[in-house]
Amino acid sequence: MSNLIRFQYGGHATFPVRYGWLPKGASRLRDEGSFVANAVTADDLGLGSKMVDSLGYWLDMTGIGAPREGRRSAIEPSPLNALILEHDPYFELPGTWWFLHLALARREGTVWSWFFNDHTDRIFDRVACTDAFLQFTRSHAIRPATPGAAQREIACLVGSYAARPGVDVVDPADVGACPLRELGLIIRHDAVNRFERTRNPHAVPVEAFLASASILSGDLDKSALSLRELASVRGGPGRILCMGFDAIEEMVGKIGGERWSGRVGVETSAGERHLVVSPRDPDAWLAELYARVKSRATRTAA
Repeated sequence: MSNLIRFQYGGHATFPVRYGWLPKGASRLRDEGSFVANAVTADDLGLGSKMVDSLGYWLDMTGIGAPREGRRSAIEPSPLNALILEHDPYFELPGTWWFLHLALARREGTVWSWFFNDHTDRIFDRVACTDAFLQFTRSHAIRPATPGAAQREIACLVGSYAARPGVDVVDPADVGACPLRELGLIIRHDAVNRFERTRNPHAVPVEAFLASASILSGDLDKSALSLRELASVRGGPGRILCMGFDAIEEMVGKIGGERWSGRVGVETSAGERHLVVSPRDPDAWLAELYARVKSRATRTAA
């Protein structure tokens, strides 16, 4: 019983996070000091009652806010909230969404953590994925999902991430579109009603990769991570960022070819390359990404 997980179902009200939602919620957290999903907040933000409930869920799941102790309905801002609002207040940079995905996929007891860490099918349909999630919760959850709850969780998962093949597959004018689709982690094949998990995602920022590897370093209590560990261990970039071994190898090669401070490096031991990285808060890596983006913009302007 002690190994069972407390799962959370349904807080999203089946709504994927939509364009414009998180900037509204983050600004509300900054300006009001908290976010409460009630009629006043719904009216102020121009959202329906279920949508504002869903926004509260997404602020919590992505780490932008956290439930206030002693008040279940109130969410207070996190340091991540301030960091994003300082550098990307409208949540327009892809790097911001990669880090929000990283937080989401490591949130234990959710469909997000299950899919990106424990579900191994690369090609799947809704029915098979729903059944797999249902069976997993029956084996690992304190309170297993009902068939209806499992169906709604998978519907939100594919609605959030699944996009048609191609680079630009999301129209922000589509009121139901979700920015997470732009990461290209799940491909939707409408002709055969199947979904495919990518193994070489488009444009993963090196800082997001290093943040994931840094967390894994802390999980394993070791600073030198082999390519196989990076590609296959639960909670690592291979699983969470959907990167196959070749993509991992390419990324580590890129890291090895750049100058980093003493906390990052690439070394070879017994004929195998290892990424050397120490545990570090993901917010620090996101700050480095913003610094790189700002530096590049400054050079371009000059």
